[in-house]
Amino acid sequence: VEVDDQADEASDNEAPVAFKFGESDDENDDGDNDGIVVQKEKKKSTTNKSTGKTAKSRRRTQSHILLIGDPGTGKSQFLRFAAALSPRSVLTTGTGSSRAGLTCAAVRESSAGSNGNEFSLEAGALALADRGVCCIDEFGCMSKEDRTSIHEAMEQQTISVAKAGIICKLNARATVVAVMNPAGGIYDENMNLERNSRLGSALLSRFDLIFVMLDQAQCERDENIAHFLLQQSIIPGSAFERPIEMDTGFNDDDKANGHWGMEKLRAYIATIREKFQPTLSPEASELLENHYSLCRQSTSENSLPVTVRFLESMIRLSQAHARLMYRNTVTLDDAVAVILLMECTAAAS
Repeated sequence: VEVDDQADEASDNEAPVAFKFGESDDENDDGDNDGIVVQKEKKKSTTNKSTGKTAKSRRRTQSHILLIGDPGTGKSQFLRFAAALSPRSVLTTGTGSSRAGLTCAAVRESSAGSNGNEFSLEAGALALADRGVCCIDEFGCMSKEDRTSIHEAMEQQTISVAKAGIICKLNARATVVAVMNPAGGIYDENMNLERNSRLGSALLSRFDLIFVMLDQAQCERDENIAHFLLQQSIIPGSAFERPIEMDTGFNDDDKANGHWGMEKLRAYIATIREKFQPTLSPEASELLENHYSLCRQSTSENSLPVTVRFLESMIRLSQAHARLMYRNTVTLDDAVAVILLMECTAAAS
């Protein structure tokens, strides 16, 4: 295998592959972009026999979310709001997406200068959503083969291509937000998540947060929903406009309720993503380690298996919470907030 010497000088943003040959020249590289410490040492010792150079891996920094629940619980509305909030987003459905549509497709060139034997790659949803959000509706309607094709993109954040004589890797550093209905139409609380979703533990373990949304009868909640929908029908205009009596000031940041508009929220998220790269404090690290050990020991038959990905998910979410609170250090409060959040997910049930 021949490797161009210029690949060693390329930056991570310019390199289209997941592995960059050669040692890192960055003095600030403290291992934050590598995996768990044990895995990091193993990967450093891996040597490319053909070049004699070590291979450096990339650690996933984006979190993935799965919503599964009964019909009519607002899952698709949440998905569309996430797509509208992100500056770069791709919205697709599982019923109309194939493996090539999610990853990439090889298309024969039909231009006048080509002889019909040349191919080009067209990026799919995950490649187009690089450094953004890929929203997938009706995730359960996808075939098993199509879902398997996104395993690499969700964990390694790359798409390996070997089509029509083209061999390369595409970046897919996107957050996946997927929603789906249970396999039987209605979520059965007597069965575990794997049987309700029929996704398999290999795919479920790649989601950092999995929320189950149940349509339960609650008098106060039902009255609020009915009142809101009836007001939308009575007041003329778009159904997405809020009635005057329920106005919360989403379009006016100067009102006393303090709600932000979409533009201000987008600007704040873009600022904290670029400005902060939080590091864990010793107290937060110890708390996350103890919680991970307890979850490993208390795993039941009906719950999802707790793997190293569970610990990596807590680290990512702790750093995200620190960014949200506008600080560059993950404190004990961030770790506690993430543990409480994880206890509300389906992985803790």
